[in-house]
Amino acid sequence: MKNEWKWSGKSMETVIQRFVDLNSKSLDFLGISAKLITDGLKPALQLTTSKYIGTVPIKSPMNGKYEGDLSVRGRFGEDAAELIPLLGDQIRIEYDDKLRLNKPSVINPPIYIECCKYIDTFIEAQRYKWRKFNNVVLTQRQPSSATLWKEYAERVAKAPSQFIIFKNKCNILSTNHREWRQLTYILTLAIKELQSHNVPIKTRTSYGDKIQHLTALIRQLPSEQTNDIQIHMSDPMIIKKMKKIGIAILNNKSNQQIAWRMDYAEFFERFVQYLFSNVAERMNVITYNNVHYHVTARKLPSWGLSYLEPDLLIRKDETEYVVDAKYKSHLYNFDNDSEDLKDTFRHDLHQVLAYSAFNSMKNKRVVLAYPFNDFALHNMQIRSNISSTTIDVYLVGIPIERSKIDLTETGIKRLMMF
Repeated sequence: MKNEWKWSGKSMETVIQRFVDLNSKSLDFLGISAKLITDGLKPALQLTTSKYIGTVPIKSPMNGKYEGDLSVRGRFGEDAAELIPLLGDQIRIEYDDKLRLNKPSVINPPIYIECCKYIDTFIEAQRYKWRKFNNVVLTQRQPSSATLWKEYAERVAKAPSQFIIFKNKCNILSTNHREWRQLTYILTLAIKELQSHNVPIKTRTSYGDKIQHLTALIRQLPSEQTNDIQIHMSDPMIIKKMKKIGIAILNNKSNQQIAWRMDYAEFFERFVQYLFSNVAERMNVITYNNVHYHVTARKLPSWGLSYLEPDLLIRKDETEYVVDAKYKSHLYNFDNDSEDLKDTFRHDLHQVLAYSAFNSMKNKRVVLAYPFNDFALHNMQIRSNISSTTIDVYLVGIPIERSKIDLTETGIKRLMMF
């Protein structure tokens, strides 16, 4: 970094502090805390990540310009990008279109972001009143250089009284031309997308007034369906901008490369649900994702819970599996007897056992899924000497790799004994 930014004449402390100040917005978006450390031999920058993975643009402390991107990956080095397409709408990725990346990203933002921009640009372009020549045929009393003489001869031969009527091709300057009608059609697509449940409520609400205004407007505007629009050198800048966004909407693929983030614990939970649900479906077994067990009371304390939520329930006949995914390093530290690991595992176990208490099934089985290099399965039993109750507990290692999905699902099938 020192060689790239060439900070001759400036102290390292100044450069690091300027880096932190310039990139506070990007770092905050990824939940990264930045701190200048000066108690060593050399000053250093300490970055501490949080629950997010993602990518943000970074400014150079020397010129204040965006010159690179900072990416945070999973703590175990896995590549979530290869799995995101499998999970589709089951995962929630957040974006900030004010933070533009410097390099292509593996994550394409949702098309509704382009739809928002299209609506804003359409409103601006409408004020411009873009006119083009329409080539139309007009019925006139005098001939012109563009008279349709063949049509005239055939018509007059049949009806000589029409000899004073001429069909002339004319160029009429109008706002109601073919390209504007196509752009109006794309506006209807953008509005439809923004009214769908794919769009966060906050975005739908913020564009509500604009959508209402434009919906009333397009009832009066003719539109023309199209699958392609062309950008011309002669187009005004605002029209070029709108066409470029329109092409992205027609292709259902955003042109933007913007900052993104994802809660990785939530991603791992959805991935585990995906794997177990695939196996359960092939076994003709019922699954329930994120069921709510509601907590009721005359008065709940401020710190009380309103519901409990296991990640996944799998049921058949008198057997139920309760599955809870934890993005923690326990199976990577299988032989480590640290008190921290024991405390967090005790919490995880108590939680999943509490979920299993809400059924009267004869066979109660609970699963704690943790990340691991390869599929792993460890079984234990918890017995009560008082009630003679036994609960089977499974610790399952889940590799977060697309290439290992088949082997992982084969292992899950061995686990699910119905």
